[in-house]
Amino acid sequence: MSGERLYLDWAAGAPLHPAARAAATDALAADVGNPSSTHGEGRDARSRLELARRRVAGLAGAHPRDVVFTGSGSEANAAALFGASAVFVQATAHPSLRLAAERVPHAVVLPVDGAGLLRVDELTRALQAPRPPGRAVVALGWVNHETGAVEAPAPVAALARSHGAELHVDAVQAAGRLALSEAFEVAASVSLSAHKLGGLPGAGALLVHGGPEAALLPGHQERGRRGGTPDLVALAAFGAAAAAVELGARSAALGAAEAALLRVVRSIDPTAILHAAGAPRAPGIASLAFPGADGELLLVALDLAGIAASHGAACSSGVHEPSAVLRALGLPAPLVASSIRLSLGPTTTEEALARLEAALPGALAAARSV
Repeated sequence: MSGERLYLDWAAGAPLHPAARAAATDALAADVGNPSSTHGEGRDARSRLELARRRVAGLAGAHPRDVVFTGSGSEANAAALFGASAVFVQATAHPSLRLAAERVPHAVVLPVDGAGLLRVDELTRALQAPRPPGRAVVALGWVNHETGAVEAPAPVAALARSHGAELHVDAVQAAGRLALSEAFEVAASVSLSAHKLGGLPGAGALLVHGGPEAALLPGHQERGRRGGTPDLVALAAFGAAAAAVELGARSAALGAAEAALLRVVRSIDPTAILHAAGAPRAPGIASLAFPGADGELLLVALDLAGIAASHGAACSSGVHEPSAVLRALGLPAPLVASSIRLSLGPTTTEEALARLEAALPGALAAARSV
C-alpha cells in the first residue's frame, strides 16, 4: 500500500491538533508539580490546570468554576447520572449513557422515530408515570454518534423541568460542530471529550451548574465533584484544542467535506442510503447503507485500500453485533448489516476524497461478492 492513508473516522477520535501537541509537550517539559500543592511547582501546575479550565469553559460560554475535569466523556456521562433515582435515555444514545443508566434504580429507554429523533410523546408518558423519589434525569445525546442526527435540547429541558426532572446533554459529538452554549444554557450538565476535538485521550469534562453533588470518584479535587490528581498533560492538550476551535470556519469546512463525500458515494453507488436524512444533522458524520454489501467486509476492503472508517461507536469496536442505533430506527436487518459510518474533520479535503473515489468501487464489489 502506497501513499498516505485517508482517515474517515473522526467521530471515533480526531487526529492530535498541532496546538494540543505543543501544549502537551510543554507540560511534559515542565517541572513536576501537583496542582493541590502550595509550593512553586504546585502553583505552576495549578496555573496550567486553570488555563485549561478557562479554555474548555469558553467552548460553552460557561464560567471556569462550572468545569469539572474527568478522565473521559464516558466518565462525565456516568458522573452526571450518578446518584439519580430515575433516568430517561433515548435508545440511540451513546453506549456510555445507556450503560450508566442501567445502574440507576429506575431506567427507561425511550424509542425514537424513523429519523432517529426522540419521540416527545414517549418521553412525556414516561415522565408522567410513577417513579422513585429523588433526582430524575433526562439523558439526551445531542448529536448522534453514528448518524449525526441533532436533537433540540431546549424543548426537552422544558419538558423535563415541567415534570420535576433535569436534563443532561451528551455533547461529545456536538463539540466543534454546534454552539455548546445552546445546551449549557438549558441543561443541568453537559459532557465533553478531549480527543474528539483533537486533544489527547484520557481527558473529558462535565460542565455543571451549581455546587457539588454525589461524586462518582470521591475526593477534594474538582470542587469535590471528582477526586484524584489530574492528568496535566492531557488537560493542557484539551484546553489548547478547545481554544483552537473556530466554530464558524470549522462547521463550514465540515459541511463542504460532507457534501463532497456524498457526491463521491452517490456517483459510485446511486443505491446508497444516508441514514437519518430526514432529521437535522450535524456536519461531518454520515451513516451510509450500501444495499447488498456486507458492512464488515466493506470496512476491511477500505482499510486494505488505505481508508479508515468504522461501524459506529469506537467503544463497541470488536463487538460484531448489529448497530443498536440503526436497529432503533426500525431498519431491516440486511440494511443495518450493510451500513458503515464515514466521519470527517475540518482538514478533510475534496482532493483527499479522491482516494475514496478510487477505492470504493472495488471495495463494494468485494463486499457484495459474499
